[in-house]
Amino acid sequence: LLLKRYVDDPRQATEEQIAQAARDTIPNVPTLFWSFRIMVGLGMFFILLMTVFFWLSARRKLDRYPLLLRIAVFAIPLPWVAIELGWVVAEFGRQPWIIEGVLPTAAAVSNLGAGTVLLTILGFAALYTVLIVIEMMLMIKAIRNGPEADDEPEAKLISENLVPAAE
Repeated sequence: LLLKRYVDDPRQATEEQIAQAARDTIPNVPTLFWSFRIMVGLGMFFILLMTVFFWLSARRKLDRYPLLLRIAVFAIPLPWVAIELGWVVAEFGRQPWIIEGVLPTAAAVSNLGAGTVLLTILGFAALYTVLIVIEMMLMIKAIRNGPEADDEPEAKLISENLVPAAE
């Protein structure tokens, strides 16, 4: 099937056409190499950052390190970057196959026109825009109502029946 890109009848393919079809099965290695490593590196960074924040928070020392809080703010878009790199690895890594050895991407092209695809994307964008507007209206309404009054007394943290341990 990959030869169909270069010749109508694969039985009449030249050595050069066969070699070119074979080269087409090799994915873009540098893109895969770096995308995977950056994605994994970001994952390790998130684990390390979460561990440091948990450790400092558990010891109530987080406010002593304002630089860490700045790092956390700058790290906000990094999960999105890691997800996109994962998508790049998945898509580039499977090229040129939709189903390995069975269905090449060239044979799996949709017959939908560009107008149909654009209309679908615009429809989804409109739907999600309506949903975000409704969500924002509900959140603003809840904020304006404010929190519910809490008339119950605070619970005691330490029972009066407890006796300190003898040292």
